[in-house]
Amino acid sequence: MAWFSRVTRFADVHLCYAQEAANSCGIASVMMTVFKINKFSVSQAVHKEKEIYDQYSAITGSPYDGSQYSFASTLALALNGLKVGVWEGVFIGPTNVAQAIVDSVGCDNFGESLAAGPLAPAAWLVNQMRTRTPIIVLVGWNTSGAHFVVVDTVNKVGDKLYASVCDPWDGNVHITEFSLAAPFNYTACHVPGSWDLGGEKHEYAATSTGSPNGWVVRKKSP
Repeated sequence: MAWFSRVTRFADVHLCYAQEAANSCGIASVMMTVFKINKFSVSQAVHKEKEIYDQYSAITGSPYDGSQYSFASTLALALNGLKVGVWEGVFIGPTNVAQAIVDSVGCDNFGESLAAGPLAPAAWLVNQMRTRTPIIVLVGWNTSGAHFVVVDTVNKVGDKLYASVCDPWDGNVHITEFSLAAPFNYTACHVPGSWDLGGEKHEYAATSTGSPNGWVVRKKSP
């Protein structure tokens, strides 16, 4: 397990957490969500891990070791105990996930954050300090199984929408084009040009495709 700092082609900066065990994508998504809301530094995020594991273990009634499958409702309960607002794990149907992502995350017009130049500090600040709330989405693979991921940014280029999907399996960001008029299809594969400074993570040896099965973990509206 490890934290990885990623920069996308939209000049977005993301901290991704790589899951420790085969079934720990849910709690890894909770960790990323807490970080993104509180805007922790890397060192703070590392120290926060134990508190999140303890909170999750208190809810399930047994020490969490990453071997148990997670449910959206349980992840919402964990978030509710971590002082990041009121959350819900809810089934909204596969066709409503795309809209739910935009409703939670908001939408950035690409180029606005680059107004001062792609290398200027203002580019990072405009992107990171904008008010947004990540959403956890449960993706059902076309082969079998399911996987929790976090969407924390949506960029709009012309009339096209691109979601930044923070995937705990490979600790990377997968830019995913989507439309509000269609299911949010997700393709996970090796990210070219990505580099790491150490840390343990998995790799997508082959392309994996899927779409949300309708379950999301999102912050409730006031």
